[in-house]
Amino acid sequence: MSQGSSQRTSQRTSQRTSERPLETIQTATLAHVTGGRIGARTTLDPVLLQGIQQLSQAIVTVGQNMAAAKQGASQQMMQMMQQMMQARGGR
Repeated sequence: MSQGSSQRTSQRTSQRTSERPLETIQTATLAHVTGGRIGARTTLDPVLLQGIQQLSQAIVTVGQNMAAAKQGASQQMMQMMQQMMQARGGR
């Protein structure tokens, strides 16, 4: 990185931070801080959980419909084959 680009980067950074002054955090607010990061959730968001349940139900329904359609098509194929065999004199 050249010296010119380094100066431009530091100028951009100082321009960004100078747009909004820093605010002091009250001591009472800081007293409740236990770490620098937000703790991970131990449970799923209820809206997300509901969406997963709906998606799961939709997948089950699609699978059932596909199985029913396949079974119906198989039955039709068997009937057609039986008719063809009967027409040829196979039975």
